[in-house]
Order: sequence, then C-alpha cells, then structure tokens
Amino acid sequence: MYDGLKCHELDKNHKFWTGILPDELHLNQAELNNLWDIHPCDAHEIKMYGRFVKAPRWQQVYGVDYHYTGRVNKALPIPLLLEPLGQWSKEKINNHLNGMVVNWYDGKLGHYMGKHRDSTTNMLSGAPIVVISFGEERIFRLRPWKGEGYKDFVTKHGCVFVIPYETNQAWTHEIPFSKKYQGQRISLTLRAFDVM
Repeated sequence: MYDGLKCHELDKNHKFWTGILPDELHLNQAELNNLWDIHPCDAHEIKMYGRFVKAPRWQQVYGVDYHYTGRVNKALPIPLLLEPLGQWSKEKINNHLNGMVVNWYDGKLGHYMGKHRDSTTNMLSGAPIVVISFGEERIFRLRPWKGEGYKDFVTKHGCVFVIPYETNQAWTHEIPFSKKYQGQRISLTLRAFDVM
C-alpha cells in the first residue's frame, strides 16, 4: 500500500507500517539544532481525568489547529525546514495530510508520551497518521485498546511510521518513560484534517 514501507500485522484486522526517509530528507546536526531551538518554553496543557496537567514534553502544532483532550492547540505556520517532510508525506503516503504536531523530548528531563489514541475530531475519515522521528531512538509501543499485550517498535533517526485510521481507533500508542534514554528526540506527527 505504501511504497518502500514494511507492513506489520498487529492483529487480523489492523496493520502498522514502518520505513525510513530518503537520504536527502534526513536532517543534519545543524538542522536538528535549529529545530530543537524552536521548542516552546512551556509545556502544553492537556486534560486528563477531568483536570489540566502539563504534558511531559514540549509540543507545537503547525498548519492546522488540533482539537484534543478538551483543548484547541492553535497552529503556527509550518517552518520552512519542515515543509519538505510534509510534501514528501503528501506525495508518498496521503495527499490530504495538512496538519503537523512536533514533539520535543529531552531524556534528561524524563520526557515521554502516555498511551492514547489520537483524537479524530475534524480528522478526515480513513486518513492515516504519519510519525517521523529524529534524534535519539526511543520505544514506540502499541497496545490493543482495552486489550492485553503490546508490540514495540524502535524510533530510529529518520524513521517513518504510518498508523492507518482504523488502527488508531483499535490500538493505542505511546513513548514510554525510561531512564535509559537521556538524549534528545524530535517527532513530527502528520494528520489530515477537514478545514472547511
């Protein structure tokens, strides 16, 4: 389905795709440093169990506002540095991808992402979610929603993951906390939203 990406069967009905960016789209150290330097000063607030808490990482939305956990994360224009990644994702994976969330993880600060399913508010039905990772490797864990067990994948520098729409509804994903990881990781998550 996605040229150059490997399909993994999570269960009899749900798939997950992995691959690597073309060499020309990998960010070099100077570009990574520039991208790291634009992370917000404060953590974004998310709603959990009826109260607002600081997310355990930095986050910024680009391109299209993102509605989730009872909040609206207001979008900024997509940085020039990230535009080629968005264009490649549209050409190779889904031409409706128009919103981008960037997450910055500092291992020394214990940053992580808890298990969740991405909000589908305003998301185009059937459109996949694309995750692109740079920097330190981390574990990307998938769990069946209200089920048992999990499947782990490693987020290597320049890797690409594709979560089909149906898989996002049936499986959670997370970046677990681990003292093993002390470096910096940046992830881009691209989604397709109805902006009408």
